[in-house]
Amino acid sequence: MPDSLILKFDPNTIEHLGVSLYSKLPSVLSELLSNSWDADAKVVTIDFSEQENAKEIIYEDDGEGMTFEELNNKYLVIGRNRRRDTQRQYSTLGRPVIGKKGLGKLSVFGICDEIEVISIKEGKRNHFTMNLQEIKGSRGNEYSPELLAFDERTSAKSGTRIILKKIRRKSGFNLDDIALSLSKKFIIFSEMDTRITRNGESESEIHITNDLKYQTLNTEFTWEFPDEKFDSEYSYWGQMKGSVITLKTPVRDTEMRGIYLTSRGKIVNVASFYGARDNDQFHNYVTGYLEVDFIDDFEDDVISTDRHSLNWEHEETRSLQSYLQTVIKVIGKEWRERRAQVKLEAVEKEHKVGLEKWKAKLPSFERDLGEKIINPILENSNIDVGESAELIGSVMDKFDNQAYKEYASSIADLSESAEDIPKLLRLMDEWKSIESKQYRDLAISRVEVIKQFENYVNTNTREVPTLHNFLKKFSWLLDPRILEFRDEVTYSKLLEETYPEEELGEQERRIDFLCSNALGEILYVIEIKRSSYKVDVKAIEQAYEYVSYLEERYASQTGFSRVVCYVVGGSKSEDRKFRSKEKTYAETGEVFVKTYRELLEQSKEYHKEFIEAYDQHNS
Repeated sequence: MPDSLILKFDPNTIEHLGVSLYSKLPSVLSELLSNSWDADAKVVTIDFSEQENAKEIIYEDDGEGMTFEELNNKYLVIGRNRRRDTQRQYSTLGRPVIGKKGLGKLSVFGICDEIEVISIKEGKRNHFTMNLQEIKGSRGNEYSPELLAFDERTSAKSGTRIILKKIRRKSGFNLDDIALSLSKKFIIFSEMDTRITRNGESESEIHITNDLKYQTLNTEFTWEFPDEKFDSEYSYWGQMKGSVITLKTPVRDTEMRGIYLTSRGKIVNVASFYGARDNDQFHNYVTGYLEVDFIDDFEDDVISTDRHSLNWEHEETRSLQSYLQTVIKVIGKEWRERRAQVKLEAVEKEHKVGLEKWKAKLPSFERDLGEKIINPILENSNIDVGESAELIGSVMDKFDNQAYKEYASSIADLSESAEDIPKLLRLMDEWKSIESKQYRDLAISRVEVIKQFENYVNTNTREVPTLHNFLKKFSWLLDPRILEFRDEVTYSKLLEETYPEEELGEQERRIDFLCSNALGEILYVIEIKRSSYKVDVKAIEQAYEYVSYLEERYASQTGFSRVVCYVVGGSKSEDRKFRSKEKTYAETGEVFVKTYRELLEQSKEYHKEFIEAYDQHNS
């Protein structure tokens, strides 16, 4: 029997799969917890030692431990597929095995330079250390850890102890944050008692549970799975377990917005909406976990090494993605309906507006219009009960006015999002009540602007500088809901302001100008083309690239919930591919193509009453 241990590897493997892949503490600990789970551990303790400038992490479990042969031939073999080698999908206690890729053992080197491993099994203790710098400096493809104890007889119980030394982390350990992060990564803590401490002090102990991640959430509604109402045609719907919840207030921890996916008790995809777009506030209120253990039975491995996402280009995961989009769409619709009902009950209790009786007296076609403009008031979480009652009362009072109904119907049809309707109704009320000369002058000046814009369109005016400056000055021509934000900005300038401490190295790509809506929630990217320019596939793809890039690197850091791009040109390509992409992007609410003629007609529609009065006055 050999009395030395051998780790076989290419030195670059340690760098790429350890240091680079696992740079965050929770990810490192989650790999250790996965190993403890597979070893049938019932208790895990993690102590974070901070003594002057030295930091250590002492990780210990009461699992089945490893013999010298198992350490040498299994633990120290990088890339070993445990399930394939053992032909076992379950542990001795019947737990579904998490470990698969054989790379988790390298995770510790993502945060430290040295580890000490002590494992006891069958009354024998084996103890060794590994040093990252020595591994990287070793010759060939083998490294021999320093063996401190070989098959040493002991009466201690089986288990494994791992000490992480020479930790590169400079900041201290925040136990609350660590516990919360680990709770998010697993749903196994009801079967594996896991506790963390600082410097071995019992008073610092935190018990990590599955519910820890939900403790600060004020849950309002819950959807349990499996449920055939979402899509009973999806072959795995009956195996989809878990729950999705929505809160009374937005999810403060943005990392938890969306739905996590887990397999065998550990996340395989961080919280996401899986490509489902939504034009209201629903995405800010939802979180939850769904178990998709069936993906481990797919012929191909679709789980990324860091378990942050699945491979969504695979045929079987695309079907899963489609199902999840349906789930999000259905829950979003039911969430709005439930929220509206709760608010309506509060409105009736506190203000007694009599909405249901009022609707019952309306003809069916007018009842539909009434619901179309009132429901968004009830569904909008930014409008409190008092303001909702006021807005609903205003609609009910004015609804017998035919002009008001026509204007309200136009607003409902033209609005891209139901969230805009209450704001526009408020603006409509303000416009209706305008009688002072100051506002008459404003109306007249807007009509003058529209007529000048029409002249530019009819005379094929150049976009730079005339149309660019004109739309910059009168950005309401693009849409009355958006306000000028910033003119001619570059990626590099935006990122420099948002990430002042990072070296981002972005190109000087220039955006014509940015706008936001009146509520400051949507960032509009405006791209101006010549009035003779025919918008084609290249232009619309560039617009989508703007949206994708700004959503990822800029919008979330500056408070915008989504990014929308308008491409404005003289006409649209008749190309089939362009028409298809334009329809797809418009349906997702990401990119809209407008011609100058369409903007002109839209502005005329919004200001129809002003224009008619103006023309009559000047006839």
